[in-house]
Amino acid sequence: MNRQEQRPAIFYFHPWEIDPEQPRVNGVGIKTRFRHYLNLHRTKERLNRLLTDFQWDRVDRVFDVSGQ
Repeated sequence: MNRQEQRPAIFYFHPWEIDPEQPRVNGVGIKTRFRHYLNLHRTKERLNRLLTDFQWDRVDRVFDVSGQ
């Protein structure tokens, strides 16, 4: 994104997305199970790659948040 578009971006994740050992909720549908549990074991590896492949800083230093 940074190289191709030449502009900053915001990345976010939900806390449950980094816990492959989270308790499984019984009685949820297949769509919910798919969204919440698929590839959780790969999240740590992917997060580490994001942290090393990109430059990071605070939002107020990257975007104009002064309101002017």
